[in-house]
Amino acid sequence: MEFHVKSIGLCSILLGVFNGLVSLCFLGFFDGAELLTTYPELARFGVLGLMTLMLVMVIPSIVVGVGLLRFRPWARTAGMVHAIVSLLVFPLGTILGIYMLSVLVSPETDALFNPRFNSLYVRKP
Repeated sequence: MEFHVKSIGLCSILLGVFNGLVSLCFLGFFDGAELLTTYPELARFGVLGLMTLMLVMVIPSIVVGVGLLRFRPWARTAGMVHAIVSLLVFPLGTILGIYMLSVLVSPETDALFNPRFNSLYVRKP
């Protein structure tokens, strides 16, 4: 289970950076509001809202990813909240959110994030 927690931590960091780059490119370089003028009002609002959500989620995604890599006790709860919000960022966020929830909710990961038993289960370099 240690491998799965470290992999979702790394994926969370990478996906946060990727989402930030995509949203900055869309909003900044491509001038997102100008591109969507031909679409209906609701579609324009939805796409701009999604890009804003992706931009807002960059810092929490990186912080949660680093916490998961270091097996911090707060990172499990924050990871679950982050996974639920990531379900909205389709398709990569949805896939990562489902994987994060399935790993973080499982009973085997409880020992990894318990500070009392952390030294027994997690190999420190």
